[in-house]
Amino acid sequence: MSEFHNLAELALNREGQSWGNLGYWKTAIDYSDACRALALLLGEQAGLDRQSVIFDAGFGCGDQLLLWLEHFRVAQVHGANLSRSQTAHAREKLTEAGFPGAATTIVEGDINDPDIWSATLGTNHPSHILALDCAYHFPDRAAFFATAQQHLVPAGRLALTDFMLSDHPQMGPLAHRLLRWMLKRAHIAEANIVRQDRYRRQLREAGFGEIHILDISEQVMPAFAAYIQALRHKQPAERGRTKLGWTALVKYTVTSRFLKWAYDRSILRYYVISGTRTRRG
Repeated sequence: MSEFHNLAELALNREGQSWGNLGYWKTAIDYSDACRALALLLGEQAGLDRQSVIFDAGFGCGDQLLLWLEHFRVAQVHGANLSRSQTAHAREKLTEAGFPGAATTIVEGDINDPDIWSATLGTNHPSHILALDCAYHFPDRAAFFATAQQHLVPAGRLALTDFMLSDHPQMGPLAHRLLRWMLKRAHIAEANIVRQDRYRRQLREAGFGEIHILDISEQVMPAFAAYIQALRHKQPAERGRTKLGWTALVKYTVTSRFLKWAYDRSILRYYVISGTRTRRG
């Protein structure tokens, strides 16, 4: 059975890169650079430093793991990822980069499975839990918030990038049906797509305070759509050098058009969110 989360994004990257997020396109014009910029922004908002012990909830193909280790010089990185193929790719990247198991422990599994956390962390507690462009895919994001709170050290930080409904979406019955159809197609639980006030409430109820929410929609949603549109209009021979097959091209075309539609109609917005653990579980 084929995986929904696979290695398709490799075709969008430069040689040697395997990023898989929507990117932060404030200055970037290349997919790999935009994806790295989004990870950098998340790490900065999280306040990563040399003492940080990270749990990465959905680390993709491993490029962000190397960024935490090499750019922020964090002490340890742990993580879980649902995809078998991506996890294998990430392990290869870490091995090739020379990072031993003592510094990194990553496993394949569902982030909502408590056993996955214990298998990765043991009795350790991370100072930071990160979710880069993936939390909207979790089966139950509110449950993820609660689990993250239980495992963080006191005053530990949760940081993620995520979609929310805008406060005033331009959405009639037809637009609502299209949104529901796209969420199902993209393996996103409809319950995960909420307005900012409810999102804040879910974080507070899970035990987080000092909540900061930064709107970066303009630098993500229409910019990713424009990049994919430009890629589609390249000559076939040039596009072939990206190794982007027809199936993947259709997938990204549909995704990019949906994101532009959702942005233009003020239906969805994209944010960097961070919060501090304020109480014990």
